[in-house]
Amino acid sequence: MKIRSVKTNYLLNLIRILSTTLIGVVTMPYINKVLGADNIGKVEYINSIISYFLLISALGIPVYAVRQIAKYRNDRLALGKNVVEILIILIITTLLSYLTIFCIFKFTDLFTDYKSLVIILSSSILLTNIGIEWFYQGIEDQLYITIRFVVIRFITLILLFSLVKTGDDYLYYAFILVLNAAGSNIFNLLRLRKYATINKATFLELDLKKHLKPALTIFIASISVSLYQIIDTFLLGYLQGDKYVGYYSVANKLLRYVVLFIVTIGAVLLPRLSNLWEADKNKYFEYLNKSLELILLISLPFVPFFIFSAQGIIHFMAGDDFKESIFTMQLLSPICILVGLAYFFGYLVLYPQNKEKYYTISVTISAIASLFINLYLINLFKQNGAAIAQVLAELLGIIFIFYFSIKHGSISTFDLNNIKKIIISNILVGLFGFFLFKIKLIELAQINIFYFITYCAIFFSVYYLFLLFIKERNTLNYTKHYYRLLLKK
Repeated sequence: MKIRSVKTNYLLNLIRILSTTLIGVVTMPYINKVLGADNIGKVEYINSIISYFLLISALGIPVYAVRQIAKYRNDRLALGKNVVEILIILIITTLLSYLTIFCIFKFTDLFTDYKSLVIILSSSILLTNIGIEWFYQGIEDQLYITIRFVVIRFITLILLFSLVKTGDDYLYYAFILVLNAAGSNIFNLLRLRKYATINKATFLELDLKKHLKPALTIFIASISVSLYQIIDTFLLGYLQGDKYVGYYSVANKLLRYVVLFIVTIGAVLLPRLSNLWEADKNKYFEYLNKSLELILLISLPFVPFFIFSAQGIIHFMAGDDFKESIFTMQLLSPICILVGLAYFFGYLVLYPQNKEKYYTISVTISAIASLFINLYLINLFKQNGAAIAQVLAELLGIIFIFYFSIKHGSISTFDLNNIKKIIISNILVGLFGFFLFKIKLIELAQINIFYFITYCAIFFSVYYLFLLFIKERNTLNYTKHYYRLLLKK
């Protein structure tokens, strides 16, 4: 099995993120203006509920399975056996999930006003659970994932502009969301035999039980994380109404595009680190150290960027109807770094070392706290209260995850000198962003998209120059590497 380099895999992941971001930038202003806050709020409200059903039916398996497949990727028979066992568990949980939804329809009036939305969005449960995306992540076949991902994104882009033309077309929008998220998964099973051997003996020797304990441990963590990622939208819709969900979701979605860049580092490294923890611990710690620096490099500058640029971003991405989202985005800006650190200590330190129970304890505590914080703050500050609650929940989780990682995880000595350089560069670019804000350049950037792109280019170019000037190691290495490649051409 050909295993590509981490750089190649990250580049392929970056292509997926850039295509998602590009399509999001193109479509979000259109969708916000065509559907409006109320209709977007309806879709997001039901989507948040369906996300819980998907999460529960997944049973923590997607993250667990990536680690499991990474361990056995060089043994076709063991690989096939693990895939079949995990897939059978997912099929059972998927059926139970649909049975629960049917009972809710039959015996309650909870979804009476949203029946069509529930039917459409719930199809993502089946498509995701039988899609075995975790298999291709585990064997690090990022090229196939990327090609399939980009093709389906452009298909959904065409469908979006063809089908969604008025506020009444929100059901088409819901269908496109499902297709965008999981539509391409139907091709995954067809390719499985290329990598894994599945025969009669595979089914005779099934052992489902061995997967349940580690998967359930991860499941508790996953449902806890999702609780404070989804409960805010659910409670906001329940307590304040669809309009405020629309305000909140616009700001939250835009930040989540950036978070994608950050967690991609973890998504690329998790299967590699899981394999190296068993095979080469020195290499494991080398990758671990580098991943922390990259997470800090990417995530830190976006905090001041969103604080000072929120007005321009919301203006272009959503329009004046969503001006209530500006302050919400500013409040949510610390999420960029908090999610990055949580992903690092939780997924890259504790998970590969089979110490996921400490991550589970951490996020469970913060999830319980998040529920009460949301109930209190949403009543006081509506969508801004949900934003504050999300930041506080993430911060609480980080404190516990960091504590358990230091106490129970195996962590190498990090290059604190280089980390200081990253922090100093971000303090400088934060001051520069404040200067641009004070001279009202962001107001000029609202005139048209050209000025706004110029503003963004100036901000991040100056950040890059600060990193070069202070001689941050990764920036220097990558600059030299790509400079040599250009010279060869």
